[in-house]
Amino acid sequence: MLQSISKYKIYLYFIFFIFFSSIFNFKFIESYQNQFSLKKINIKGLSNSEKKIIKNELDHFKNVNIFKLKKEKVLEKLNKFNFLDNIYIDKIIPSSINIKLSKTPILGETLINGEKFYIGKNGKLINSQQLIDIDKMPTVFGNFQIKDYLNLLDILKNSNLDLGKIDKYYFYKNKRWDIFFSSGLTLMLPSKNFEDSVKIFKKLLENKILTNTEIIDLRVKDQIILTTKNE
Repeated sequence: MLQSISKYKIYLYFIFFIFFSSIFNFKFIESYQNQFSLKKINIKGLSNSEKKIIKNELDHFKNVNIFKLKKEKVLEKLNKFNFLDNIYIDKIIPSSINIKLSKTPILGETLINGEKFYIGKNGKLINSQQLIDIDKMPTVFGNFQIKDYLNLLDILKNSNLDLGKIDKYYFYKNKRWDIFFSSGLTLMLPSKNFEDSVKIFKKLLENKILTNTEIIDLRVKDQIILTTKNE
């Protein structure tokens, strides 16, 4: 009988031991998981308003185990923002990530189905709602490819033209450009080999022979047609 009671006590102690051990293990696991769950997302390189937009997109990653958080998943979210150029992500153990971002330069704006988009140097269209406090940009009209617009800007820059004095660009179906300057001057370029035409325009500016000129038509090879304001 005493032996039976002793066995009963042993079984009881054993059950209590397992029970309290389990509680301890659960608390330990919970504490471990909490310690290594993502608590803080640090973003550098953007304005406060832009940081807020990015953080709202990344907030659902909070409380995820930092070891299980894949950088590819974070990049997938960040790539929704076309204004971002360079992205660097570092996990900081135990519970934070540092994200360093840079913005692509904005080179113009355009309208698509009545909605405004910015044109980034990275070759992407950027929804205007993603960016705040953007300086006035030249407007680009027509059904153009971004690569064609960037190519035009490169040619103008290489000719040392002041892009800040340009208000509008217009792209035509035959793949040629008209450029509208803030002074009221309009430059009409040909659809092919317009690099040479830009050089001719630059020489005309340097020789200061464009007084009272409203339109410079260089669409036809080896011809310069000037239209004055009073014509």
